Amino acid sequence: MQVIDLDTGSIQGIPAGENVIEYRGIPFAAAPIGENRFKRPQPVEPWSGVQTMDSYGLPAWQEINPLIGVTELSEGALTLNVWAPKGDGPFPVMVWLHGGGFTNGTPSQLLYNGEQLARSQQVIVVNVSYRLGAWGFGYFGELAPELPFDSNLGLRDQIAALEWVQRNIAAFGGDKHKVTLFGESAGGFAVASLLAAPQAKGLFHRAVVQSGAADMVLSQQEATRIAEIIVSALPGDGSAAEKLLQATPKEIVRAQREVMKIPVERGMRTTTPQYGMPFLPVIDEFLPEKPIDAIASGAAKNIPLLAGTCHEEWNLFQYVPPFNGGIAMADLQALTEEDIKRRFKRVLPEHGEALFAAYQKIVEPHAKRALTDWYTAMESDRIFRVPTERLLSAQQQAGGQCWGYELLWSENGFGLPLGAFHVMDVPFVFGITDTPIGKMFTGGTVEAKALSDRVQKIWGNFAHHGAAEWDEWHPNQQNVMGLDKKVAETVLFQQERLMLWDEVIPKV
Repeated sequence: MQVIDLDTGSIQGIPAGENVIEYRGIPFAAAPIGENRFKRPQPVEPWSGVQTMDSYGLPAWQEINPLIGVTELSEGALTLNVWAPKGDGPFPVMVWLHGGGFTNGTPSQLLYNGEQLARSQQVIVVNVSYRLGAWGFGYFGELAPELPFDSNLGLRDQIAALEWVQRNIAAFGGDKHKVTLFGESAGGFAVASLLAAPQAKGLFHRAVVQSGAADMVLSQQEATRIAEIIVSALPGDGSAAEKLLQATPKEIVRAQREVMKIPVERGMRTTTPQYGMPFLPVIDEFLPEKPIDAIASGAAKNIPLLAGTCHEEWNLFQYVPPFNGGIAMADLQALTEEDIKRRFKRVLPEHGEALFAAYQKIVEPHAKRALTDWYTAMESDRIFRVPTERLLSAQQQAGGQCWGYELLWSENGFGLPLGAFHVMDVPFVFGITDTPIGKMFTGGTVEAKALSDRVQKIWGNFAHHGAAEWDEWHPNQQNVMGLDKKVAETVLFQQERLMLWDEVIPKV
């Protein structure tokens, strides 16, 4: 097996199918423990000899979730996984940022196995871990000024991984001048944030935002409010700094539960309270302005951008146990129009009644689902689809190249007609539709495999050449590529539907 010489020591990998070598759990930063718990990533201590990288790093601390393979946890693992095709290269590099609401997930989930993507597209795939929850996105600078603290640690971890790629990827046959940063959900939010972060400049050269947004940020005041709740829920009688450093990881996870249902002012505005995601990047000296504003001003105009969504994103969280909290379909079907109107008003406090009336006219509930289809269509738009439209339009406004897509695939393995829901794009991108986890999301048919082959080629060509095969995005046309059994151009929004959001999520 080939020995790879890194700047911190030598490693070797393990075979991953035909003509791909996998390297698991490579440390890209020192363990963030002790005084480094809330500090920016520190350098790795060099080692001697050759280490065989055959074990994934343990997931960062979070709630246990066997469904995604999170059963053992570690506060000390800042690692990455590499899949490299055999050959001379240089190969383009694709760096993946996992989703999970910035509070859960791991780069080693079965959904993110990079073997097939690396082989089929002749690219090097790098999956990155980063600190989550209070560790990665807690903001304690105002509350505990004596605490050894840096902000936006999850983003800083991602930057440290990108810096590692710049220093080391040539040893794997990679081209450090062709790095594509891609991610889904929270990973997509992170990609959009790094498009605007000055410290990330020059570390990647193309970007793919899957089901993401460029407005998932908080003000320092809002983030401090969340921090106060966290600290008050920790045991002990010391100062905030003492409690944060002395708390066990389990105690911090328990404290995080206190804020998971508290709304935050996403995007630093009152029109879009965000539930279930209290930990978001914070606007400060590291991230000086909202990513959407920075992108519109040209912060990323030299980085080609591919961005898109799944058409019915929120159906996963509404209809699929355990993602919906275990609510039975019969209970959802028992909800009245007034029940659903209250949901609209909860997440749209200034526009709930108006958009409820509008979505009643726009959306015909599916006979096998419930009236909650009005709500899931609105939430799909509010959290993912409209922000994606705003992101593409901001990049186009700045003079940057960008292309849009939308996944329209309607088959899956959950036993309900759910359309193209959140996360469904991931197995298509990684080429795993025929695996057990891939079949769950896509149905695992021959047609699903054919679409996956097409999607991988689109993502691979983008990594190689920095362009898509269809016309660039234009806001007036709303033109995107529809990914389905037939791949064809379509529109993201009809103007009448998009105009409903002008006052809720303002145009840049």
